[in-house]
Amino acid sequence: MKLPKNKHMRRILAAQLPADFADWLDYVAIISLFTYAWQVDPVYFAWFIVALTLPYVFIGPFSGALVDRLDIRTVMVLSNLGRAITTFALAFAGQPEIMLALVAFRGVVDSFFSPAKQVAIQALSERDELMSTNGFSHIINQMSKVAGPAVGGALLLIISPQMVFVVNGVISLCAVLILMTLPRNIREVKKLEDGEAKKSMFAEAGEGFKVVLAKPALWVTIGLGAMGFFAIFLHDTLIGPMTRELGFGENILGLSIAAVGAGGVAGALTIGSIKKQIHPYLIIGPAMMIVALFTAGLGLIAINGWSIPYYAFVAAFFTVGVIGAGTFVPLRTVLQLETPPDKMGRVTAVNEMTSIVAMLGAPFIGATLAAIYELGVPFIAGGALAFVIGIIALILIRFVKFSSPTEVEEETADLPNAEESV
Repeated sequence: MKLPKNKHMRRILAAQLPADFADWLDYVAIISLFTYAWQVDPVYFAWFIVALTLPYVFIGPFSGALVDRLDIRTVMVLSNLGRAITTFALAFAGQPEIMLALVAFRGVVDSFFSPAKQVAIQALSERDELMSTNGFSHIINQMSKVAGPAVGGALLLIISPQMVFVVNGVISLCAVLILMTLPRNIREVKKLEDGEAKKSMFAEAGEGFKVVLAKPALWVTIGLGAMGFFAIFLHDTLIGPMTRELGFGENILGLSIAAVGAGGVAGALTIGSIKKQIHPYLIIGPAMMIVALFTAGLGLIAINGWSIPYYAFVAAFFTVGVIGAGTFVPLRTVLQLETPPDKMGRVTAVNEMTSIVAMLGAPFIGATLAAIYELGVPFIAGGALAFVIGIIALILIRFVKFSSPTEVEEETADLPNAEESV
């Protein structure tokens, strides 16, 4: 698995390190303020999740449309600068309501970065590098999910939550400094032709849905991804109670969460190293089925009151992280291969919005199943659904065709070379 050849793409991956890390560093600080300093009602934690995710649903399609029309470097720089300013402002939030409003606003600003990054990957990576480039991006994301909360928790031992926000703001500024070294015109922005009327923002945002619905390879893949997220979040928020149910302490919970991230890194390295052109569903299908077996097995262990050693518990989570990468990395590669360059931002926003909408209701359904029946039931239900999704993915191999990197390379051969244009 090699880094992308394009130096500007390598620089963007370098900027993703502090950018993704900043997404998770102050997570523990916010939870700590809510829990210990302000002692808020439980409903505030639910609103915290809403504040984190809803901007991507309502603003995402519009930010994706803007990303497709604006200079990518400018979008990424301003997005991270806005995130830094908002994060600094969190240090002065004296009430939970203000904190939630700032978290939501940071989500609005941050909703521009992911589509812009996907546009950059598509524009700067060679077609046969897409899998490995997305693998590196996934590795950075998974490492951040592990290291961010861990470092944030460690910082709380020596500084106040407010100072954690200050540190996080500085880290966001590091991403800004790296991105400012990029040249302009990373990709050619499509301009209006003579006599062509400028579309409204709603029409521009709707273009993403039109592109997705016009290509079975896109809407089927995005749909499978959304169903996968729904299956995962039926039980994902119950991992803490499950750990306690099996008799493990907080240290094992921390190890398990870290194991998922470490497994994601190992899985992304493996998937990104695949050079042979194979159908994406040949990776996604088995990955979903294997993860499903582990998830349902955990539910059965809890229901039957069986005991397992802590190392087997942690190893299971590591395996889930490894195999789970087989879903996320191919999905992003499909989007980049099948989406026209001038619509990449909008299609990325549609994918993120669809996934978040699918996962928003799942935790409440999972919690209801656990309350009515037993804690292991949501894990069995999520595992069963994931297994069915995996089977569907394998069946669809015969019916859903994808563009190979070679075909996409030939189709775009007459477009300006990204390296030359910068």
